[in-house]
Amino acid sequence: MRLMYSLLIIIEIVLLGICAVKSINKKGKLAKIVLYYEAVAFIAGVFFWIYTYVPGINITTFCKGVTFACYDWLVILLMYYTQYYTGLFKGVWAVKITMMLYSAIDSFVMIANTWTHNVFTISEITKGEIVVDYVKTSFFYQAHFIYNYVVIIVILISFIFMIAKSSRFYSFRYQVIFIALFSGFVLDLATVSSQSIYDLSTPIYGFMSMIIYYLTLSYVPNELIENTLSLIIKDMNSGIVCFDIHGRCIYCNDILRELYGIGHDYEEMEKEYRKWIQSIEENRKDSMKMETSIYQNGKKKYYEIVYKRTYDDKQNQVCDYFIFNDRTEDVVSLEHEKYRASHDILTGLLNKEQFYIETAKLIKENRDVKYCLVCSNIKDFKFVNELFGIEKGNEILKKQAEYMKNFIGEDSLAARLHADRFAMCMPRIRFDEDLINEAITGIQEAFKNSSFHMHIFVGVYDIHDVEERVSIMCDKANLASETIKNEYKSSVAYYTEHLLEKSIEERKIIGEFDRALDNEEFVMFLQPQVDVSGKPFGSEALVRWQHPDKGLLAPGVFIDVLEKTGFVYRLDRYMWDKAVKQLAEWKKRGINDYHISVNISTKDFYLIDVYETFVGLVEKYDIDPKLLKLEITETALMSDFNKNMVIIKRLQKYGFDIEIDDFGSGYSSLNMLKDISADVLKIDMGFLRASENEVKGQDILESIIGLANKLGMRVITEGVEKKTQVDMLYDMGCKMFQGYYFSKPIPVDEFEKKYNIG
Repeated sequence: MRLMYSLLIIIEIVLLGICAVKSINKKGKLAKIVLYYEAVAFIAGVFFWIYTYVPGINITTFCKGVTFACYDWLVILLMYYTQYYTGLFKGVWAVKITMMLYSAIDSFVMIANTWTHNVFTISEITKGEIVVDYVKTSFFYQAHFIYNYVVIIVILISFIFMIAKSSRFYSFRYQVIFIALFSGFVLDLATVSSQSIYDLSTPIYGFMSMIIYYLTLSYVPNELIENTLSLIIKDMNSGIVCFDIHGRCIYCNDILRELYGIGHDYEEMEKEYRKWIQSIEENRKDSMKMETSIYQNGKKKYYEIVYKRTYDDKQNQVCDYFIFNDRTEDVVSLEHEKYRASHDILTGLLNKEQFYIETAKLIKENRDVKYCLVCSNIKDFKFVNELFGIEKGNEILKKQAEYMKNFIGEDSLAARLHADRFAMCMPRIRFDEDLINEAITGIQEAFKNSSFHMHIFVGVYDIHDVEERVSIMCDKANLASETIKNEYKSSVAYYTEHLLEKSIEERKIIGEFDRALDNEEFVMFLQPQVDVSGKPFGSEALVRWQHPDKGLLAPGVFIDVLEKTGFVYRLDRYMWDKAVKQLAEWKKRGINDYHISVNISTKDFYLIDVYETFVGLVEKYDIDPKLLKLEITETALMSDFNKNMVIIKRLQKYGFDIEIDDFGSGYSSLNMLKDISADVLKIDMGFLRASENEVKGQDILESIIGLANKLGMRVITEGVEKKTQVDMLYDMGCKMFQGYYFSKPIPVDEFEKKYNIG
């Protein structure tokens, strides 16, 4: 019996040592507590064995004291373990420090008992028993046992609570630890006064230490694993289905059942599985990925299907399983990104790059079909945004896109190239100019306004070479639309080779512009401004190009090109300088009766400081600003009305007279006259020529002249070509005229000679 008990204790000590060593490699706070617990239990076991089997009262007393001291630290570590393992309560530093301080004192007392005999003495050692006499009246004896038993009772209560409230998978662990701890506690109480060497409480505590190690760091029940995995799979966002080697469905989670609209009858799933296996048998791999789409509740959903065949350790087939990963959000997001990359977000039409790609593909795949490319733009569209706001501008663009969508068919394409420029590619046989004009009229009527009359110009290019770049086709269609200009009765123009020649000619003009400016090839002509008798009081400066090869070129040849490219501001500045120099020359000769009017274009307000430029010129040449009249077209004025009016008022304050040029040629309104702080109103006689009702046009013209006079504006009518026009205008109240009836634009020297200007 004695030998068996000794062997049992030794085996337990070895096992405790193994547990302690294995705990070293475990990570985490709980693993560290278990390591310390196993180490102390190992030490306690070693000293208990020495106490039991090594003879000698002193050494037996010492080992008994060390064993008691170890119990103190085992209780502390067991408390820490319970705290972290159950999570029921948080450690309080004051309590921890107090317990450690007490354990240190009690350990010292127990070890010192070898010499002090304050707690117990060993009076006799025999083969079967060790006689231990406890000093039960001793404070240290009572404190040791009360402290240890109270802490153990608290720990037992904690585990009872955890057994009651935990899942059955975890409750089992708490039950085992509780039983081991409770057994040790009861045996300890039962044998505390026993004189037998066969003390069962200590081996029970050692056994409990090994149980703690196993349950905490090694043991995970298969049922827990299976149920945990089952719950995880059930809660996954992916659908999962498994089939055994016979093709029977052995598992299908809720998501997949809902996806296929089945309950627990897997027959349909098994049919689909067998059909799929047969279809890919030759190409089947143990791991595959596929994509599919499924309609669920009327909505199309996209799935990535992951297929895998599993094998056991002996490479025997176990099962096939499929995971359905919902990729609807990713696919929709990708499609949205593709859409954004290929379409105009505002209108829903193709964007420029995608239109080029798809048009090239369309015409090449249908070489037997004759196509045409149609481009459109809205004249002065930026004024819409500036006058009525960006939202109104966007409404117009969306309205035009709506018409285009209705106009094209499956064999056609439509796009918004940029800003207000749109394009269509369609079979030539389907192009109908009347329908185009109806659509334009519909858009114009929808956004009709007294302050602005919208004009949409359309250019048409017939595609002959399918290999030609689509961008060039668009350029040619746009080139055609730009020929319409101010011909407001016409909205559609067709590309011809003549337009290409014209485009080439325009490029030559741009290429020669710098040289012409440096060589002063641009010359100033003057067109007189006269009273009814023909007596001049001033003139308008008009440019001509004295080309070294082509002779004298009228402004119609080059002005539009320079405006289009933005170079016109340089020519304007050049002409202003010429005009001021001429006024300075007349001043030297004592001539101060004639003014010169110069033009300010839209680009000038954007590209140069108009105020500083004019003030700098009159101060440089020392002339009266009243002699330099500044003509601003309605278009230039309306480009940024508020900003431009500030500049105009500053110029007027300095002494310049402001003339509104070509009033009546664009989208004038009588209402705008009250908002314009101008000195002179120049009315274009083209207003009458463009009017379908001559009498009505004359009434409007008379109203404009009368209103301008009442507002304190002087009126000059330009474009006068007949005596009857002069008489009519004079009767309407206009006293100043300009036009071919009196004189065409002429060189300065001819002007001086004709009107005897000294």
